[in-house]
Amino acid sequence: MIKIIFFDIDGTLRPFETGNIPETTIAAIKRANEAGIITAIATGRHWMELKNENLIKGMRFDAFVTLDGEYCYVLDKEIVDKAISLDEHSHHTEEYVFNLSDVTEPFCYFDPLNGTCVQKIEIPKDQVQIVFDYCSKNHFSCLVEEERSIYANFISDELMKTLYEIKSGTPPVVDFSRAGDNPVFMLIPVMDYDNSIKMKDHLTGCEMVRWSDGLSFDLTKKGITKVSGIDSILRHYNFSLDEAAAVGDGWNDIGMLEHCHIGIAMGNAKDECKAVADYICPSIFDDGLADAVDYIINYNRNHPA
Repeated sequence: MIKIIFFDIDGTLRPFETGNIPETTIAAIKRANEAGIITAIATGRHWMELKNENLIKGMRFDAFVTLDGEYCYVLDKEIVDKAISLDEHSHHTEEYVFNLSDVTEPFCYFDPLNGTCVQKIEIPKDQVQIVFDYCSKNHFSCLVEEERSIYANFISDELMKTLYEIKSGTPPVVDFSRAGDNPVFMLIPVMDYDNSIKMKDHLTGCEMVRWSDGLSFDLTKKGITKVSGIDSILRHYNFSLDEAAAVGDGWNDIGMLEHCHIGIAMGNAKDECKAVADYICPSIFDDGLADAVDYIINYNRNHPA
């Protein structure tokens, strides 16, 4: 019996093309909740982006694998119950917030301050410095993601194109020296493929996670992925892999689709993602997410605890 489902966001919960979450997706997440299934996020995004861009607006999620597994947490159930009862999960954000370092009160219901962090892995400082040096020398923009802050070294045309593709706002510009004093959980250099390979040769302690056909990719600590993040969440709930399902569409979802008992690829997924899936649902534009959730609910009817 499936007790928890991990959902990717971009291309799975919402389409890149419109940036709007289909109403059928919102209804499907609610059906999963009502069926007693815990709904969780598994994304390369920072939790602050989820609020800034209303990426999970109107939906309940109790656990979060963010930054491709670098930062994972489980919310206090009572706080989530209260937020849902007050419809706080449907509140729309009009402005982008990139720095909450000095804010000690929860920013939203899914702020990590409202829960327990189960995995928090920073990128080794020597690896961070290598990326900074390469980007500075070759004039590449780089997004830096700390626990409660997101910024860039400078704003390039290539960075703006990347942000536009994912419907994101423009972060503040902060000197790289700041990161020397603060833990960094993800780096997103914006550069062409050839340069990314050259830089990767020097990054023995990092994973390069490419999630799109564009100019950007995620850098995490070696060995840290959505899979390791999912495992940290399962340990918290004392669930086995046989009780977990995952739904995704991108290259960085392949591992979790293979890892969980049921792996579902969206109809719009990369071919490599579909190749490892147990089930391929329709495209996100054809109510695919709803189909995926119903597939799991039907599976549970045939495989009760």
